[in-house]
Amino acid sequence: MLELFSSGTTLVLGLDLKHDETSLIKTASSLAQRTGARLLCVHAAQPFRSYALAGEGFALPYEEFERESYDSDIQSAEISLQQIREKLPPELLVDVEIVRDYSEDALEGLARDCNAQLILCGHRLGEEAAPLEGLSTSLSLMAHASVPVMSLPLGTQLDFTQKAHKLLVADSLQTGAFHALKAALGFSKSIDTETFYHLHVYPNSVEELQESAEKIRLAMVEGRLPQDPSFNGDYYLEKIKADLEHLLRRRHHEADPEFAKGTQYKSLVRFGEPQEQLHKAVAETKADILIFGKHHFLRPKGLSLGKIPYKAMLEKGVATLVIPEP
Repeated sequence: MLELFSSGTTLVLGLDLKHDETSLIKTASSLAQRTGARLLCVHAAQPFRSYALAGEGFALPYEEFERESYDSDIQSAEISLQQIREKLPPELLVDVEIVRDYSEDALEGLARDCNAQLILCGHRLGEEAAPLEGLSTSLSLMAHASVPVMSLPLGTQLDFTQKAHKLLVADSLQTGAFHALKAALGFSKSIDTETFYHLHVYPNSVEELQESAEKIRLAMVEGRLPQDPSFNGDYYLEKIKADLEHLLRRRHHEADPEFAKGTQYKSLVRFGEPQEQLHKAVAETKADILIFGKHHFLRPKGLSLGKIPYKAMLEKGVATLVIPEP
């Protein structure tokens, strides 16, 4: 669970060293500066073929030569990481680690070993990339990591030292989402938070709710329900919205009673398709950090968090933070 960061906190930064990761590195550096945390820069080198096959494949005649040729990528990574380290602010506590393993396994394994509070990694997002190209590590960590994961579009930079941030927490009103809400409040203790948006998307559209209201009104006219002269479609919609906003505020207070009093908080209730409404909420609030609970499942058309597909979670210019259940 994310809590107030300190000098005893470790942030794990995953680097593939293949793309321009300048903005990702500056973001991680500024978060470490803001919180006083240790920054562990990690690169996962491609596993040996024999390791990947785990003994199931046949050995090639030149297996040892292959192993020697792979050593060159370690040497190259060491040089790159050292150059990155030299450019970071000298007051930061920075360590580097190169692991020959699959990226998601290396990052989560090291994060667990050093009791890290957060894994940071980047993803490509844009017309030049296929829908899931460059996202496999981020998606895998979002889905399976036991440590909170923040994924940032490459080219997007967040400044935690001089800028206040707008956090948007998506709340399904389920248990997993409550853990995410508590973690979001814990994270906001460590950074400068301008506004804390708390969003719930009701699965029915406004039109569907108005149709339901009309059925209720007809039932009143026919005497099947008690009469309420003030009842109409708008009244029904506002009543649902007010009840949900009250529930969101209550959950926010219960998550952290003392700290919740000091946040610039705003509850948001939307109606309709979660992906569409989430995108609109991000555009309207100009939130730069999205926070979700990991109550995900696999469905035929792709990975999703509840009814929110991963595609909706990867907004341009916005960091995505996924919180696992404790």
